[in-house]
Amino acid sequence: MDFYKILGVARDATPEEIKKAFREKAKRFHPDRNKSSQEFFKKVTLAYETLIDPEKRKKYDLQLNRNTSILDKALFKIYNTLGFTPVSKKGKDLYKKVFISLKEGFLGSVKTIFYTRKERCSYCEGTGITENSVIRECSLCHGEGLVKKRVIKIPCSRCKGKGFQILNPCTNCSGKGYIHLETKKTFKIPEGIKEGDYIRIKGGGDCGRNGGDYGDLYLIVKFQEEDFQLKGKDVYKTVYIPKKDLKKGDVISVPHFLEDTLKIEIPEDINSETTLKIRNRGYKDRKGNVGNFYIKIIPLD
Repeated sequence: MDFYKILGVARDATPEEIKKAFREKAKRFHPDRNKSSQEFFKKVTLAYETLIDPEKRKKYDLQLNRNTSILDKALFKIYNTLGFTPVSKKGKDLYKKVFISLKEGFLGSVKTIFYTRKERCSYCEGTGITENSVIRECSLCHGEGLVKKRVIKIPCSRCKGKGFQILNPCTNCSGKGYIHLETKKTFKIPEGIKEGDYIRIKGGGDCGRNGGDYGDLYLIVKFQEEDFQLKGKDVYKTVYIPKKDLKKGDVISVPHFLEDTLKIEIPEDINSETTLKIRNRGYKDRKGNVGNFYIKIIPLD
């Protein structure tokens, strides 16, 4: 068990960095927040108590240097059983919708999203295998990882395509190599982003297999406004105003997505549905070009 990897700190981490890492892990893995992570939280606590104590840390470092990594040991066990080393595989990419306002898209902003993903089990380093585990060739696919169904081969349902089965698997992840955890990601909304655009967060997806990289997270941008309609760079707004307030020279207040209201002077008497065009007060594109703001005025008797 690598306490440094459990806490997510470097081997030369300072006590302050260790304390900070423990506080962050405690927030995420505390049983009150994630019931399934109770056993892992105990390991996080043990890692902290060991590394924060100078004497305990010194003894632990000496022992750690004598041991190969859990991943190396696990892959060695598989090799001895099947005669090959499993190929690492990148994790699954995830796709999530993120809702923003026109103002956030126009000005650019920073947002935070919370979502659940598969995180690599720190106890077994994503292998599902510990020192107490025993590797057996899958009796259904005979180590191939695939079984024939009619004219095609599909992943073996018994070993999930791995080609082997684990006896006495990792107790923290039940041999899966991952646990489901809520994840927090902070990202930047670029100025002029369009609805339907993707924001890629590298490594924000599910964990990979056999030491493979994490997949990516793709955020699909959606505008949340209901009061404004966006067409290209132009923004449209419909307002209902009494006829008595629509005489030439009158000033009306119209909601705008960048400010509370716009003060608009009525150019002529308005008695029927009319659209006013306000130049350069619409949305903008990535190059900084700004559209127009169209106000559809519907007079009320």
